[in-house]
Amino acid sequence: MLAETHLSTQFLYEALSRGKREWELTFDAVPDLIFITDTRHTITRVNRAMAERVGMHPSELPGRKCYEIFHGLKASPDTCPFLRLMEDGEAPNVEIEEKHLGGFFEISVSPLYNEVGELAACVHVARDITERKKAEEYRLALEQQLQQTQKLESLGVLTGGIAHDFNNILTIILGHCVLARNIALPDKTVKHLEQIEIAGNRAADLCRQMLTYAGKSPLVQSEIDLRAQVSEIISMLQPAFKKNVSFSCELPHGLPPVIGDRSQVQQIIMNIIVNAVEAIGDSKGTVRVALESCTVGEGDADFFGSEIPHGPYVRLQVSDTGCGMTEETQRRIFEPFFSTKFTGRGLGMSAIMGIIKSHKGALQLFSTPGSGTTFKVYFPVSAVSGEKTPRRDDASLAPGPREPLNGTVLLVDDEPELRSVGTVLLTALGCRVVTACNGREALEVYRDREGDIDLVVMDLTMPEMDGLEAYHELRKKNLSLPVLFCSGYGKKEVSPFIDRDRRAAFMAKPYRMDLLHEMLAKLWQVDRIPPL
Repeated sequence: MLAETHLSTQFLYEALSRGKREWELTFDAVPDLIFITDTRHTITRVNRAMAERVGMHPSELPGRKCYEIFHGLKASPDTCPFLRLMEDGEAPNVEIEEKHLGGFFEISVSPLYNEVGELAACVHVARDITERKKAEEYRLALEQQLQQTQKLESLGVLTGGIAHDFNNILTIILGHCVLARNIALPDKTVKHLEQIEIAGNRAADLCRQMLTYAGKSPLVQSEIDLRAQVSEIISMLQPAFKKNVSFSCELPHGLPPVIGDRSQVQQIIMNIIVNAVEAIGDSKGTVRVALESCTVGEGDADFFGSEIPHGPYVRLQVSDTGCGMTEETQRRIFEPFFSTKFTGRGLGMSAIMGIIKSHKGALQLFSTPGSGTTFKVYFPVSAVSGEKTPRRDDASLAPGPREPLNGTVLLVDDEPELRSVGTVLLTALGCRVVTACNGREALEVYRDREGDIDLVVMDLTMPEMDGLEAYHELRKKNLSLPVLFCSGYGKKEVSPFIDRDRRAAFMAKPYRMDLLHEMLAKLWQVDRIPPL
């Protein structure tokens, strides 16, 4: 009987020992940080993962305070879930960033009770969720970037549509001004007409900015020496600035040329520098302007609005020591008509963003209230240095003689008022005019009067058949017929076709009398060249 009892006790002892070893192995194998504390936050036991995370041996941690080891503090923080457990009897899960341990943790607590049901200890389990938090932050950043891009794209579509309609209206207004000025009128009336023209041309400039913002403005591409451009603009602007602003320039020689529209690149440089000076205000400050070659590669994705292809770029950096911007201002700075100065300033930085995008470039913005602002603009490097980019104003379209034109023009536009004004202007230039209200009617008129029509002046956006479709149909019938597109939108839609066609050109609305004469004369001159 005693022998059996001894064997039973030995078996139970071995089972308990085995269970303890298995528990200890499991406790140390768990990758989460586990530590057990008493009700005074004193550590009584930790697993291997916890000890390794704080750089100590498991035997060194019992007797230390958990807030000292885990939080690096001298007392329990308000976020401690064990405090809630002791006060409310609840055991909440909390997510906290622990810079002391270099990560984000999800902490859960489980109470341990003694034989009489009193809270005696607590098991803390801290799971490292740093990678998950980074993934969530990256996802949120992408969502915000997408929302901002969609917002800018929507504004671009709206802006382009408004600019197109306003350009059509301005064409009618300015066209009638031109016609009225050819009539003998009292001097007082002529002055009123001049004021109308001035206002109309200012509105036309605003429409061009709107088209630039919408990415529909035509680009005249050429190789640009950014160093020369920046130096020239600083020399031009600096005398106009207050003496409290000093300039620091780092403009090295030997930078590769970039491809772009010279006037629009000048607008980018000028706008950003002027903004930097205005941010300093009446205080003393410095504007730093720097150029450097750089390569955009993997991971360089912190661009405003959109990413750009990997490759070589020239980076323009403009930094100021001014007032800086809040996060809210940074989010809104590229909205049309938004300004921190006063209402109604114009498109401002929104137009600049449109220009940068149309040049396949990108922008970065860094700003902190009270610590200044830095803009970085990336311009793509010319693929072949020294290679000239084709332009529509080649010798093949050299200006013709300033003499009355003589020929029949087919004027195609869906707006009756524009057809009426266009007819009078073309007639004043010496042309005979026939009209059509859309592309389909234009084809019918040309089919009936093919031998009489010398040139086509055509709108792009029309019902039933637009200008581009009509152009392709006309080219099937006559490869040498000159076609002049006139549109309140930009040249972007027709560039792939007319840039290869010496007998096609583009003129933006509202058009001036002298420019209309010049464009028609060029096309008539090209018409004398045998077709390819």
